[in-house]
Amino acid sequence: MRMLEPDIYHCMDYHAALAPLYLQEKPIPMILVLHNADYMGVIETDFINDRFWKTTPPMRRLSLVFNLKIPAIRKYVMFEGRFNMLKAGVAYIKEMQAGHGVCAVSTNYALDLKRERMLFRGLPNILPLDNATDPAEDQGAAGIEKLRKMRFEAKAALQKHCDLDQDPGAKILIFIGRWVKQKGVDHIAMLTKDILKSRREVQIVLAGPPDDAFGLYAQELLAPLKPLFKGRLFVCTEFFRLPNELRRGAHLCLTPSCSEPFGYVDVEFGLLGVPSVGCAIGGLGKMPGIYFRQQNADSPHMLLEAFYCAIDHALDLPEPQYWQMAKAATKATFPFIIWRENLLEAYHLALVHFKAGSGFIQSSASL
Repeated sequence: MRMLEPDIYHCMDYHAALAPLYLQEKPIPMILVLHNADYMGVIETDFINDRFWKTTPPMRRLSLVFNLKIPAIRKYVMFEGRFNMLKAGVAYIKEMQAGHGVCAVSTNYALDLKRERMLFRGLPNILPLDNATDPAEDQGAAGIEKLRKMRFEAKAALQKHCDLDQDPGAKILIFIGRWVKQKGVDHIAMLTKDILKSRREVQIVLAGPPDDAFGLYAQELLAPLKPLFKGRLFVCTEFFRLPNELRRGAHLCLTPSCSEPFGYVDVEFGLLGVPSVGCAIGGLGKMPGIYFRQQNADSPHMLLEAFYCAIDHALDLPEPQYWQMAKAATKATFPFIIWRENLLEAYHLALVHFKAGSGFIQSSASL
């Protein structure tokens, strides 16, 4: 930034949110785009037990590692007793721009963060910056009969690819993505057996790498089910690339996320004529589908019951209603021009409210 001297700093999440603390001689306007505020770059020193930590106070150690003075860490980086990188970006925008310049990647996610996260209290607003995506290849012009035909052909190819029974009347439920708590993959795993036992027409495809304890738990739950439901359950616990031609063969896309900033999966499948069934939270719910709302996010039983009911309802939809929903999903658009206009508005607000003469970081860096 010193070399390029940009007009504005566009920061993505916590990863580079500390950068303004090092620009002592020439602070610049900044926007902070929250792609996923669940990840804040938090460092908990309680769990570091090497000799240096035992003989050197944690705050001093953080000061040496990050080349920041202790008063600057206390004031701008500590949040709820922990070193928090995202806090640095929020604090910078509060002090230099009166809080203008924090953005989120969907309208609903922006509202959720402002309402529920203490870190963002005191901001005038969190600006929506909905991600832009390419529309469906046919721009949603395909009729229902054509969608049915493509589904029939894609389903057979998907069943062959995943070693499922060749059943033209099967309804395939699919989940492809990271196996983490945020995506609700453990809820999918806990309901898989009941769904397959009660719904003889259902086949399930689950694929993706386990990335946390919840993903590993889901893997353990599903392992003994594979031989019990051979030909009806496909499980792949590693990175899995599935071409769009095969994705069209699914009946419903499972999206029971506990939080979801924007959600690309429901868009990707929806544009192929595959509606979603899951939780209307954050960026989810923008595509046609069947959604439940979290009445009590702290109750796993409630979340499981709501998800199971949503799946039941989706599978019981009359054929005409289902295909109207699938057709509507192919027409969804998230234009680049709107994203660009929103981004320019965020830049404008940051530039207008920027206080160039502020002493925000004059004593932040150690060197």
